[in-house]
Formats: sequence, structure tokens, C-alpha cells
Amino acid sequence: MKQLPKLSLALLLSASSALATEPSGPSVQEQIDALKARIVELDAKVRPIQRAEVTAGDKGFSLTSADGSSSLRLRGLIQVDARAFGDGNIDNDSFVIRRARIGLEGKLNKTTDYQLVGEFGNASATTLLDANVTLNYSPELQAKVGRFKTPVGLEQLQSDANALFIERSLVSQIAPNRDLGVQLGGELNNKTISYAIGVFNGIQDGGNNSDQKDANDGKDIAARVIFQPWINEEGSDLAGLSFGLGGSYGLQDTNAKVGSSYKTDGQQTFFAWKDTVLSTGRVSRLSPQFSYYNGGFSLLGEYIVSYTDVGLAAGSRTKLKNDAWQLAAGYVLTGEKASYKGVVPSNDFDRASGSLGAVELVGRIASLDVDNAAFTTFADRDKSATKANSYSVGVNWYLSKVTRLSLNYAHTDFDLAPGANPSANAVIKNSEDAVLARLQLNF
Repeated sequence: MKQLPKLSLALLLSASSALATEPSGPSVQEQIDALKARIVELDAKVRPIQRAEVTAGDKGFSLTSADGSSSLRLRGLIQVDARAFGDGNIDNDSFVIRRARIGLEGKLNKTTDYQLVGEFGNASATTLLDANVTLNYSPELQAKVGRFKTPVGLEQLQSDANALFIERSLVSQIAPNRDLGVQLGGELNNKTISYAIGVFNGIQDGGNNSDQKDANDGKDIAARVIFQPWINEEGSDLAGLSFGLGGSYGLQDTNAKVGSSYKTDGQQTFFAWKDTVLSTGRVSRLSPQFSYYNGGFSLLGEYIVSYTDVGLAAGSRTKLKNDAWQLAAGYVLTGEKASYKGVVPSNDFDRASGSLGAVELVGRIASLDVDNAAFTTFADRDKSATKANSYSVGVNWYLSKVTRLSLNYAHTDFDLAPGANPSANAVIKNSEDAVLARLQLNF
């Protein structure tokens, strides 16, 4: 029994030693630090959701993630026109919905842009106007795939909402419009050079690829390069000067009807191919162009020439040359700056405060010349003119960033092919005098 206290003491010391060698659990402070870190991690995940920005204003309705990497924007364009014609013109004075568009655009994770636009202003059918995705590798290189405007014409590439005039010039009757394809583009040398080059299904002069498919295996290559040497020289009178070249080349040997026609400012047809004329080969276009902006002054000019192989189902085939040019100028009377992206009023129209908004005066001359050889077989000289010359003036009143009123007067006269009797088409029998008015809402 005398040995029991000694034995108990030995066992106690042994147990204490064993406990000392076992790993201990986290301390209270360590547990607190771990909880704090977890809270910070959860907060970082929840914060973008909480801070997603929803806006509604002059730029439409948009939803943007907290870090700005992704966005969704609702866009809309409504253009309501009134057209009135002088005596001798066959078209009726009328009100028309020229354009009614609704669309979505935005970006995903900073690397991908998207655009989806529907056109509801077409009287015959609702159409898919734009549907494309752009992958942004760098400012120097982006890849766009889908349906969008072909990179050729200066005026054609300008937004319908920002054009100087209610209707585009005669040049855009030749320049290709929207097509399906893939395009590479970007800005080089500190934005002094911009380029775009792509492969497309191919369309006729002034046309849209509304069928969403190609009529043959041939493809068109379209490209455009623009130089702005002084864009980074702040205060220079040449900072707003840009010039360049656009063009396209491709095969449209479809033996399908040439469906394109040429129209006046009043949207009356002054030239159309015969129903028996087919697209039988190469189509090429070349368009030198320039624009200049300085304060409220704007000046745009371009020339385009188109070479088209046409023929009949049996027999005659030939290459025809059609060309057009335009020179347009504008000046903002109220002091705002003019730009390719339009005029933004310094203050919205407000009768109470006396704010006028922005007012711009515009003028334009344009001409389109059809190859005389077309009238031997492929066009009816009694129904189509060989040349049109257009002279237009107008005023644009920007009531706000989204609302614009425009008023244009356009005079177009025609040259007829030798021996023509225009009684079959009253449009070319007399010159066209048209007064056009528009109310536009663009957001």
C-alpha cells in the first residue's frame, strides 16, 4: 500500500507527458480570424450581385454588372416621316413609318460584344436587321461574326439615326449594306489607322442579305482602311480629318435575277433592271472617301464605282460600270460639336428656360450614272433614267439626346438614254421635287 502514492504520481506524470505531445486544436483567435476571412470571401461573391446597376435614361434601359465586365442594353429607333411631292410626280403625299427597331446589345466578361436588332417598320414583313457577336482580343484586333454592315461605304456605315439627311445619298444606292459573314478589324498606331476586312455571302448594289443564305458558293471579300493622322493632336484644325478607301470583290454567278434598283430621295424608282436580267459573274466596287469635323462644321465626301457582270438566260452577257458620288456639309448654329456619331445638344429644349436644344443646317449634292450599255438589252430606256443628279438642303433640330426633328427639300433631275420616251414612267418624265419631314426617337 505504501507504493500506491508513488504509482499514482507516476501515472499522472505519464499522462501529462502524453497529452503534451498531442496536437492541440485551433485557438479562439485563430477561429475568429478564419471566420473573418470567410466573411470577406462571401462578401466578395455577394457584392457584385448587390451592386449591379440598372439605369433608364437617354441611352435607353441597361443592366450592368458591378465590375462593368458585362452589360445588357435595350435599344430603340422610331422614325415617322411625311413626304410631299411637287406637281408632276406620281407618288402620293403620305405619312410613313420609315423605321421601327427594337434591339438588345451589350457585352459579356469584357471579351465579347453582342447585338440583336429587329426591324418592324417594313410594311411587307418583320426582318432581322442585325445579329452578330464580336470577340475582342485587343484594340488592334477584333473578330465579328454574323449579320452586320459590309465595310465599304462611308455614308452607308453611319448609323441611320445620325445621318445628316432624312434619306441617304445616291452613293448608298450602290454601296453594299448588310450581309452575313466574318470580319477582322481594329485600330492601329494609337488610333490613327482603323481597318476592317471580311468574307461575306455577297450582295447586289445597295442590297441587304435578307434571305440569310447565299445563292451560290462564291463569296465576296470586302475591306476598308481609314487614316486619321492628326487625331491625337488636340487643338489642331486637322484633328477631325479622316480619309481612306473601301472596296469589295466577289463572285455572284447565281443566274438569279438582278433585283436591285436605284431610288430618289423621295424613294421613287428611277432605274430598274429588266426582269430577265441575271447576275452572271464578278461584282467589284471601289470607294475613296473622306470626312472632316471641326467644331460645329462637318464635311463628308465619297465616290463609288461598281463593275457588275450581267446577262440574259440565253445569250448576251456584259460587264457594266455604274458610279456615284456625293458631297455633304453641315453646320451647328447653336455651338455644339458635329461628329460622325451625330450632334448632342448642350441643353435639351425647354420652353420655360429658353433652351433651344441644337440646330444644324445641312446641304448636299449627289449624282449617280448608269452605264449607257445597260440600255441596249438590260434596262428599258423608256422606264429608267441613265443618270440622276440630286440637290438637297435641310435643317435638323435636336430637342434632346433622343429626340430629333428634320426637314429636307430635295430636287432630283434625270438624264435619259438616247431615243427614250419616258411616258411609261412619270418619275423620270419630270424632275422630282420632294419635301421630307421626320420625327425621330432614338435611345
